[in-house]
Parts: sequence; structure tokens; C-alpha cells
Amino acid sequence: MRLHLAPTGSISSSKKPAFYWRESDTWAYDPNSDSVNPTWSGDPAPFIVSQDNPQQPSFKFLASNWLYQAGRYEGSIELRRTAGRHPLIKTFCLTISKAAANELANPQPPSQNVHFSRNDLPKFTSSGNSPNCYRRDTD
Repeated sequence: MRLHLAPTGSISSSKKPAFYWRESDTWAYDPNSDSVNPTWSGDPAPFIVSQDNPQQPSFKFLASNWLYQAGRYEGSIELRRTAGRHPLIKTFCLTISKAAANELANPQPPSQNVHFSRNDLPKFTSSGNSPNCYRRDTD
């Protein structure tokens, strides 16, 4: 599996991150902190997804020496399949506001460590500015 993200527009000259798949995670509720936290479930490895056994794994990708900047990014997730089959590639765009970039650069307590980015909220879909891009749900 690979994650690609390239800055576009006003930040297109910025450094393109080189992500690597760090681990697979599961999410668990911690009643002591009233938060949902990721927990390591495995190293990067092939996994099976079938119609009989659908999965919703969570993957952690990291990029060394790179920080998000406010702006628009073009991205893709590439899933390599068994020999002889073409990879599955899903493209997307991501818009990061200044507030969201600051939030990502300055992590908060664990109870606030989940950051949702969506592209289906009416305030985003009615916008003429990249209406299909994912963006922080609080923007």
C-alpha cells in the first residue's frame, strides 16, 4: 500500500512528502481519558479482503522531515494486489486550512487526537472552491 500527496496551487513548490506505511491500527475507547485511541495491531503486511470477510483496517502513514502547510493537495492511495492484477488506485484532494495545519503541527491531549476530514458536508459541497476535496470538518 502506498500514499501519495502532492502540494498544488500556491504551495506547489513545497517539498512533496514521501510517506511510508508505518503500521496497522485498531481503535479502542479508553474510559479513563474518555477518548478513542489508535492501538498497534500489526506491521505493514499483506492483508486479505474478500466479499465474505470485509474489513475496515486503519493504517498509519508517516513522512520524515515534513509538515503540513495550509493549501490544496492532490493525493492517491494505491493498493497492490496479487500477481497479475492491476493495483487499485483511489485519487482524492485535500484542502488544509491554516487552523487545521496548526492543529496538526501542535497535537492536543489524546481526547482530541482524532481529526476528521470530510467532503460530504453541505457547507463544502455547495462551495465553488474545490467542493469535492476533503477538509477538516470544523473548518
